[in-house]
Order: sequence, then C-alpha cells, then structure tokens
Amino acid sequence: MKLKQLLRFIRPGCFFFIALVSVIGLCSRAAVLIAAENETCYGCHADPEKIEKTEKARIDPVTGEIEVVSLMIDREVFDKTAHGGTDFSCTDCHASLEEAEDDDIAENGHKPNLTPVDCITFCHDDPAAEYYESKHVKLMKENDKDVPTCKHCHGGVTYHFSIYGEKAPMNVLRETDPLHRKLTIDTCGSCHEEHLASYRNNAHGQVTALGHTATDVPVCFDCHGKHTILNSSEPESMVGQDNIIKTCGSCHANANASFVKHVEHPQIKNLNYYKTLLAAAKNYRKDPEALKKVVKNPQTILCIVFVAYIGILALTFTKFGLHSLLGWFATVRDEFRRKGHSDEEQH
Repeated sequence: MKLKQLLRFIRPGCFFFIALVSVIGLCSRAAVLIAAENETCYGCHADPEKIEKTEKARIDPVTGEIEVVSLMIDREVFDKTAHGGTDFSCTDCHASLEEAEDDDIAENGHKPNLTPVDCITFCHDDPAAEYYESKHVKLMKENDKDVPTCKHCHGGVTYHFSIYGEKAPMNVLRETDPLHRKLTIDTCGSCHEEHLASYRNNAHGQVTALGHTATDVPVCFDCHGKHTILNSSEPESMVGQDNIIKTCGSCHANANASFVKHVEHPQIKNLNYYKTLLAAAKNYRKDPEALKKVVKNPQTILCIVFVAYIGILALTFTKFGLHSLLGWFATVRDEFRRKGHSDEEQH
C-alpha cells in the first residue's frame, strides 16, 4: 500500500521533471541554432575585408527619407543591444542565403532584402499604434510640431553609442540600459526644455546629472509613460491624482497621499515664476483670488524657503568674510605697530 502511494506521488513529479528538461533542451538547442545561423552572417558583415560594399542607400519605410546605412556589424556593440545576442536571428528581419540563387551569391554575396526592414510592420505594431494614436502626438500635430518617429527615441538615441553613428540604426539599446535611459532624458528635454531644467532641480534629476541612470533612479518615461504620454490633469496619467501614489510606490514602498505632495519639478530657479508671484502681489487689490491661488501653490512655499535659505547663506558668508577681512586688517596693523616699537627701541 505504501509503495503504491509512493509511486502515485513520484509519477507526476517525474513527468514534470521530464517536461522541464525537454523545454530547457529545446530552448538551448534553439539558442545554439540561432547563434550558428548568425555566425554565418557575421562571417562577412563583421569583417570589412570580406564584403564588397560596406554601405548602402535605402528609403526609410516610415518617413520616406533617403538614408545611407552601414552593412557592417560591430559585434561588441550589437551584442549589448535589444536585438543582439542569441535572442534573435538575423533572418528574422533580413533575407536568408537560402532565399538567394547560387548565381546571386557568387556575384552579389546574396539577394537584397526581400522587403524593407520596417520595425512597426514586422514586430512592434502595438506600441507604434499606442504612440501614434496618443494625445501627445495629437497635440504635437495641432501645434505644427514635428512628430518624432520610433527611430528618434530608440534608434536615434543609440546613434551616440555606435561607432558607425547614424549609419547603424539597428543598434537599439535595451529599455533598462543606463545609456538609453540617459539619452531619453536629452530627447525629451530637447522639446521640454523648461521641464528638463526643473527636473534637474529635483533629487532625481540631480542624481541622473551625475551620470547615474540605472533603473533605481527615475527618468522621464518612468513617471510620464513610454508611448502613451498624458498631461497630469488627465485621469489616466501615471502622475495624475488617481495613479500618482502607485507610480511613486513602484520605487518608494511607503508612498502615501502625504508623500506625493512632493514637488517633482521645482521652480526655484525659474525667474518667470518669481515674476508671477510679484505680479500677483502687485495686483492684490484688483484680483485677490489670484494671489491666494499662488500662495497656496506648493511651488510658492518651496520658492520662499529657497530664497530664505540662499539669503541666510549669503548673509552668513558675508558676515564671516567681513569678519575675516577685518581680522586680517587688525593683524596687519598690529604687525606694523610692533615693528614700529622695535625700531624705536633700537634707536
């Protein structure tokens, strides 16, 4: 009886173990096959001496722009990217040698791409639709702003990373890569200059300005979203009233209603904000509600504290400097007096 019970217990475990080993084996085999297939491509495209043309002209399938791209692959760079390593095969996007005739291979290496490499059509249609249908893009169009394409934020930022510059848009860094996170701050800041400046006044922005852009410090898209970017007044916004505690709580476990009163974009160094305060105070009799509204704004309290802090520092160092200067003059005076007495004693 005990033996039968033991067998009943062991059999499901054995089946699970065999299934697990099989899955691992298949995944490992697939990775080996992909690596072997990619090595065939690297044999030419990573060695400029084995390829006749190192560049080619192409038409961007999204913008229609004519661009020159590199046919060379920097293995060290490409392995760090989202498409590098053994996760993808080159022929997932490009034509394979099997699709080329023997004469084509002998004459041209292999047949050109069967179709242009279009990331949206191939794989990323959902995030692309989410982005192009967003209110962020709609607002840009309404204000006659150039709408950034996928390449501007993904391929575009990696241009700074690749030794081939703009000719290697395939070198798309992973979302968590510190360099990608750093460059997205610059990309967002190229349009939102005022918000970038106020972000740099925040603890988050000060840390990223020092070069630390790992996932433990939020950059723009961590708080505002990646493809669906909404104004904080929108209910669905990640930093809207309904979601801000959850957004902050993803990093700060103790985030609550009091915690999120923190000022994310302090205006302490924005002269225009101080002009607004002075204008509201000047027109108090005409429009008292405007002054009340400004005074209740946490930004105002923060600015007053900042000015008071700078004032205290300036007063302290001024007095300290004046005290030190007077002390130095007193020392010089005493030295001259002492020297005068010594001369009189010699006479």
